[in-house]
Amino acid sequence: MRAYLVTMLLAGVAASQAHAKLVTFDYTAVVDKTTRYGASTGYATINVPSISIDGKEIAVGDTQRGSFTIDLDTPTYDWRPGYTTVEYMGSLNNIGSVSVDRSGFSFASEGSSYQSGFSVSNQPRGDSFSFLGTTYSNGTSGHGSESMQIRLGDTNGDLLATDMPPSSLNLAAAEWSQIIYGYYPDKNGDRLSTWGTLTSLAVRSPSPVPEPASYAMLAAGLLTVGAAARAKARRKG
Repeated sequence: MRAYLVTMLLAGVAASQAHAKLVTFDYTAVVDKTTRYGASTGYATINVPSISIDGKEIAVGDTQRGSFTIDLDTPTYDWRPGYTTVEYMGSLNNIGSVSVDRSGFSFASEGSSYQSGFSVSNQPRGDSFSFLGTTYSNGTSGHGSESMQIRLGDTNGDLLATDMPPSSLNLAAAEWSQIIYGYYPDKNGDRLSTWGTLTSLAVRSPSPVPEPASYAMLAAGLLTVGAAARAKARRKG
């Protein structure tokens, strides 16, 4: 029994030392404008009252909500050297979603090491944060890609403390915010986009992700308990 208690105590300590590597932000937004671009518009971007994707409408004034998750352990993918932003790409955990309350439209990105990620810029002239989630779709509108982008920024440097991945974002500190959703057909179709402003942004309570060492400690504990039980059985025998 004593060995069992000690083992469980060690397993508990190991679990408590696990660190959350993913941070998820929940948001709401309002659609400010919807646009169309393609052959039907003479290849000019025009504002329209609404757009429709796979029979689901998104209109000006609609409420959007969703989330985006960033991987704090994502390595820097420096494919634009010389830029002031620091980009964090290369993790399948950088994913996002957007849905529309009224019509039930929804989109969820799929992690891609090249097309999903985020960037931060902590500069004397101001801070900015940008998240990008992209995926390829095969809906009734045909083959194409969909993407969502969330941007926050200010000019006084209160939004970010460093160029490191942020574990929190304060919407009240941002002087401007934007969420952009876009559907981009491969061919024979117009590019459809929505542009909105965030109305709320909050960090979801994290669920710690156990580290490999925690699993190793738990396995060692179970082996210890098993060995103690076998030794006790032999003594009784």
